Amino acid sequence: MATPLTSDVRRQALDAVLASEIFRRSDQLKRLLAYLFEQEELGRIHEVTEYELGTRALGRPAAFAPDTDSTVRTRMHSLRQKLDEYHQGNAAGLRLELPKGAYRLRFAEAAPPPPAPPVKRRWLLGASGVAAVASAAAGAVAWRSLGPTPLDRLWAPMLKPASPPVLLVGQPVHLWVRDVQGQADPLDYVHLPDPLPASRAFQDYLRRRFPAPTKAVLHPSPNATLWGDAAGAAAAARFLGFRQVAGELLPESALKGNIALRGRAVLAFGRPEYSPVIHRYLEAANGFTVGMLNSIRRYAIYRRSHPAEHYLNTQPPNEVNYGLITVADDGGGRIFVFSGITSDGTSAGLDYLTSEASVNQLWARLAREGHRDWPTAFQVVVRVSSSSGYAIAARYEKHLLLKR
Repeated sequence: MATPLTSDVRRQALDAVLASEIFRRSDQLKRLLAYLFEQEELGRIHEVTEYELGTRALGRPAAFAPDTDSTVRTRMHSLRQKLDEYHQGNAAGLRLELPKGAYRLRFAEAAPPPPAPPVKRRWLLGASGVAAVASAAAGAVAWRSLGPTPLDRLWAPMLKPASPPVLLVGQPVHLWVRDVQGQADPLDYVHLPDPLPASRAFQDYLRRRFPAPTKAVLHPSPNATLWGDAAGAAAAARFLGFRQVAGELLPESALKGNIALRGRAVLAFGRPEYSPVIHRYLEAANGFTVGMLNSIRRYAIYRRSHPAEHYLNTQPPNEVNYGLITVADDGGGRIFVFSGITSDGTSAGLDYLTSEASVNQLWARLAREGHRDWPTAFQVVVRVSSSSGYAIAARYEKHLLLKR
């Protein structure tokens, strides 16, 4: 008998999805799914609008305009993909579905498994029975001999290093506008004597972000990070923590010299323009890098030896981007570098390299090229779906083996 679709049954199905590994790093998608569920339970799902989802579920400002901002549509598309991925690995129980063209949530009973084929005859004790037992035992041994997954093998040097891996976050030049509220000089922190920009554009921006200051100054901050770089490092720390590895999170300004990283496992987040360490790693890799490509006067991911081979954002702002993953060795330590045209490419690269499905697909490509294990040094360019600087999904674009 089918289980009645009571509110408790539906909520249990929702909770299982929200707690799954697939949705672990998708906080916005979880909020969107939970909001749709609550409105369905309240019986007002047919009243929900795109504007409501944007402002109440996704935290967009009151000035959110669905006609020009595709945030909700992009998130709904990503949520459908995540739900499909979840149900591919969890065939039993209720299915959560999002019908296209509507902002609503639907529950459906999973299709029952096909019936087992009828047993045509019983095994007799004797030679046939012994053969069947031996075959089953051999199958069990073969299954145990499969060993670690491609994801396990790729991350093994990070999970069993001689010392904890370093999570290094690059730091761009950053000037912070602070209101010192009329304090007399000298102040107790460094600030620049230069006046704030007087342009109308800057003043309008300042008024939107800052309550009327009484005395605003420019304060240089040596410890600023970009959102996607920080998000990538935080996701890496969670990934390592689930595997009982305590990474050491460091801002680049804390280094007293590159020699401190020699022989260490390092996960670096940022672009070479504001990270000397990442600049050094990508220079040594001599493959793809990230920066201004003067031949087209655009910021891009490009090959130093073949500048015509490049990737750049050609879509509307914050819709499509690219990230760069670099895997290499540095004095005996494993190095993972995550960078991007903007910082959402950084966080998307980490998501890609910690996804079992993505890593399996990447390994299948390498295996078809004749590799029996992960190469010592390689790069992957990923195509990133983004919205307002927030990475939604990363897809394989190209890989490059690096010559050392």
